[in-house]
Amino acid sequence: MASSKRILSIDGVVHTVDHTKMNIKVETDKFGKTIKYMMFNGRHHLPAYPPSVLDQIKSVSMRPDDVFCPAFPRTGTHWLYEMVSMLLSGKAETIQESKIKHQLEFTPNEELIKLPSPRAINTHFRLSDAPEDLKEKKCKLIYNLRDPRDVAVSLYHCYIDLVYSECECSFEGFLYLFLEGKAEAGGLFHHCRDAEEYFKENPDIPVYFNIYEETLKDPVLAVQRLSDFLGLPRNDELCQAIADKCHFSNMKIDKDKFALKTDGENLLYRKGKVGDWKNYFTDQMLEDYYRVYEEKMAGSRFYKLYARNA
Repeated sequence: MASSKRILSIDGVVHTVDHTKMNIKVETDKFGKTIKYMMFNGRHHLPAYPPSVLDQIKSVSMRPDDVFCPAFPRTGTHWLYEMVSMLLSGKAETIQESKIKHQLEFTPNEELIKLPSPRAINTHFRLSDAPEDLKEKKCKLIYNLRDPRDVAVSLYHCYIDLVYSECECSFEGFLYLFLEGKAEAGGLFHHCRDAEEYFKENPDIPVYFNIYEETLKDPVLAVQRLSDFLGLPRNDELCQAIADKCHFSNMKIDKDKFALKTDGENLLYRKGKVGDWKNYFTDQMLEDYYRVYEEKMAGSRFYKLYARNA
């Protein structure tokens, strides 16, 4: 269990949050263990976001050259942010700050306005909760996809290590809460279906789907495709350099001083692998997982990507 006495820091600075201003909800898993969330607009969220910042997300000022990255947690958000930021700057150099400074849940609009263009703006919120300006400015949008089983494992470890979640759950207990949608933004499946609905309603917004497993398999090709989507002149030498710089082992070292940490331990860069779920799921858990997956993702354009026996 994460003790409230442990110290959370961002960019080397102690990060504190006033929970008295949040709508805190404690969920109990089937084994009687608990995890703490904050509720916002009827959805579960990490109890670390200032409510005053969340209240203004809808009205955040966007620019036509912004690149908007709405990603469910642990789907490769930081990885994508680094690749996109390097492409936009034209340099294979580690971004000398945390991506949290470009994240809607943490950064007030008045601070986002100060960021130079072009900006890579990220969020874990659903697309239906995105800034209204996004539709008018028709910003390029990149949506992450990753095997939900690996996401569940990675998110569990993040919650276990975070001070504010006070997570007592075993992975099994957490998994069933995850499948019930009692996780960030109402759960991964709802986040994904909400995005699909947004794409359908806004067909004129350019969208690129960044698939975690494909990016890991061929990172150079992934960076090249991102470059093409962003409308940048193809520079294969730069794409190779960015792929190398954004290799997990390099990012873990280069971004260490900017990372989210508990008692000095990095929470953001854990393993960066595919298939870690196999170390956690029992046969029964896997069967229960697929039952929910098949129900929640039926009819989805992404269904076959992570379907049973895919």
